[in-house]
Amino acid sequence: MTRTLGIAGVGLIGGSIALRARAAGWTTVGYDRDGAALAAAREAGAIDAVAAGLAELATRSDVVAIALPIGATIAAVRDTRELARPELVFDVASVKAPIAAAGAHLPNFVASHPLAGREIGGFAAADAALFEGRTWVVDPSAAPGPRAELTALIAALGARAVEIAPLDHDRVIAVTSHLPQALAVALGARLAGAAAADPRAYDLCGPGMASMLRLARSPADLWAEIFSANAAAIATELRALASSLADAATSLDQGEVGTLVSYFSASGSAVSALEPSGGPDRSPPYAVPTR
Repeated sequence: MTRTLGIAGVGLIGGSIALRARAAGWTTVGYDRDGAALAAAREAGAIDAVAAGLAELATRSDVVAIALPIGATIAAVRDTRELARPELVFDVASVKAPIAAAGAHLPNFVASHPLAGREIGGFAAADAALFEGRTWVVDPSAAPGPRAELTALIAALGARAVEIAPLDHDRVIAVTSHLPQALAVALGARLAGAAAADPRAYDLCGPGMASMLRLARSPADLWAEIFSANAAAIATELRALASSLADAATSLDQGEVGTLVSYFSASGSAVSALEPSGGPDRSPPYAVPTR
């Protein structure tokens, strides 16, 4: 019997889920306040039908994916009574603690986060292979049945489930995802300031600057919500990095490069760990440091 997956929000992540699930044999129903996005998803064959709202989506679906911005996700899981009906409801937002708390009253809800994305959003950027080989975080405190069902769905979407508690997720993601975004836009703003003073700055940019600024194309409204929802953890990481940069600047003022050069060794280790050859060494279970 064909099962139905409802997707609330058919942008980059929701649209990619729809494309992959549809290819795997699911019947898909979409909901989005953007009618053009729904039309594009329907035309591309990502969704079979359209729901008029979240309540209708929930009543028509066996599983519901909430792929909305953070504020809308919190409101959806907190206020939509019909979401108690499906076997499984999960979200995909990049901040977990406030969403897990908002959905705690739903016995079928699992807070989750796929570590996949692009600097551009919308259904036009959706890709059925977006999650291939990627980590997908799952809240280990969720009920066993829905959690097992989501883990199976994650595997069908091409990703691998990793269980991390929401507070730990938000602390770690602040450095692994939110800090790079903050640095990209800060660096882009610094470049724009330098170019305003001397337009030749743009001519002197090589591919390194272009790769560093890839994330600067990301939508500001989406990231404003993320920065706000995980503000304390992000502020901690920004201060830590600012301290390292300040130490390097002081060293350079004194005619020494040792502090800045010393960062190359640790940085090289991090780069190696992220390369494909380092993948098996990073497979779970992880050795979690004691505090």
